[in-house]
Amino acid sequence: MSKLRRFLSGCFGFFSISFLLAAVTTVPLASRMTSVPVTLRSRLVPLSGDMALLTLSKFIFILPLILGYLYAMAWWTTRKGKASARAWALGASLLITLQGIPLLCFALYTARVFPNERLPQSMVLLNAIMTVLGILGIAVYARRDSTAVPAVPSRPPRIAGDGTSAVIDLLAWIVAIAGYFLLENLWMHWWKTHRLPLIPGMMFWAVFLLAFIVNTVTHEMGHAGVGVALGMKLRAFIVGPLQLRVLDGRWKLQFVPSKLFSAGGAAALVPSDPDAPKWRQIAMIAAGPGASLLTGLVAAALVLAAPGTPWERYWQFFSLLSIFGIVSFAVNLLPVRPDALYSDGARIYQLVRGGPWADLWRAFSIAGATAVTALRPRDYDIEAIRRASQVFRQGQHAMVLRLFATSYFLDRGEPEQARASFAEAESMYPDVASQVSADLLISFVFDSAFLRRDAVAARQWWQRMEAKKPTHRGFDYWLAKSALLWAESRPQDAREAWSEANDLAKNLPSAGTHQFDRYRCSEMKRLLEGSLASRSPAKSEFAPTSLSKLDTAEA
Repeated sequence: MSKLRRFLSGCFGFFSISFLLAAVTTVPLASRMTSVPVTLRSRLVPLSGDMALLTLSKFIFILPLILGYLYAMAWWTTRKGKASARAWALGASLLITLQGIPLLCFALYTARVFPNERLPQSMVLLNAIMTVLGILGIAVYARRDSTAVPAVPSRPPRIAGDGTSAVIDLLAWIVAIAGYFLLENLWMHWWKTHRLPLIPGMMFWAVFLLAFIVNTVTHEMGHAGVGVALGMKLRAFIVGPLQLRVLDGRWKLQFVPSKLFSAGGAAALVPSDPDAPKWRQIAMIAAGPGASLLTGLVAAALVLAAPGTPWERYWQFFSLLSIFGIVSFAVNLLPVRPDALYSDGARIYQLVRGGPWADLWRAFSIAGATAVTALRPRDYDIEAIRRASQVFRQGQHAMVLRLFATSYFLDRGEPEQARASFAEAESMYPDVASQVSADLLISFVFDSAFLRRDAVAARQWWQRMEAKKPTHRGFDYWLAKSALLWAESRPQDAREAWSEANDLAKNLPSAGTHQFDRYRCSEMKRLLEGSLASRSPAKSEFAPTSLSKLDTAEA
């Protein structure tokens, strides 16, 4: 339900922008209407009727401004969780429905009269979507608790030195919207000159979506291609709901329904050598916008050469691809922070500037490298983690830094420090709960059960994890379940879950992170066999010597 509320809030914002842009043209027209032309007056209509028609005409021209304001208030109040949000959201949803139904009926009639025209068919689709959105909004916001929390979680405060600002965030939106309409207008003027065929009906929107997806794929392929060429390893390639990831040492393709309306993508690359020159990572990041620009320019060249060629009928697809590629290049190079993430431009700025941001990305790079090298969590740069932790005290990045430190101390057999780092990570969770994935919550289950034998907390983390509907139940899932059942004094069930984890651990690759997995599995076995039964978990110690013994056994 929270994702639906967030989506509807975004729709209110979109309608607000659309009507306010229209008002820029219509409101000046209303101000210039001072009287009704005498030549248009009818002898059958009195002067009072003329004035009524004039007033109605002015109202129609001012209406986009009024609607834009109403939708803006619905967007802002639902986004912030204001007390008046429910009233504004219901009003906006009702307006959408009242707009959508009559326009849908008119579009259906027009499409029947002009079956070969693209515009009526497109209007049918758009107004059908609008009607459905309005009805959904009424159903969602009719509930009294529908706006108890903000539709969009508050972002962590900006950290000095990240290169972003509210002004640049706004500039990015202006560049994206203005850039699209400007380039589209240029291509339509070009079309009028050359009279090429247009894509008919609703097929246009399918081509629109295809062009957007192709640009996203080429952007991420730019990151991946240059990164691999510079010796990096690809761990994940994501486009919308399709996610190709390395899970338990193997590539797996997943479809994530919750990301169905996600417009972005990602290519996760990690260095084989964590001490590799910084310029390699910068080049990998810059390759994404570079690939978008190249895609846009090539597509534009194909459009200009289209008349008289075999791809003439596809010119509109290439024009859209050129627009998305060029706009994506410009926006991605701006240092912005959409939600809790950072743009390519912001990442480049932070790496070049150095300081705590360089420490942050170094910590994440080494953690990622453990999946493709012999490095283990005990090999993390703990000093870089500590320096970054002094600056990053809120947000998901700050929480993950503490989890890195937890794994570092656990892998080194230092449980007290591991517990302290984990407690800090736990304290940061409430502020980023909506952003934390089910896979990450599995770590909270294991650490609370294994490090503290806190059965109540571990069970709460497990319930939160299950509520996120995990899509992968691998080694971490079964080991966490074993630790949870052990903490709840259910040894037989815990052994069965451990057996599942152990079978999976045997087939994991030899990378450092999986060596750590096998180490945790062996320590869990010691607990289940009662080797620590006489000691309180809060005072237990993990002997560093067991690490070398385990490494020898695994070798």
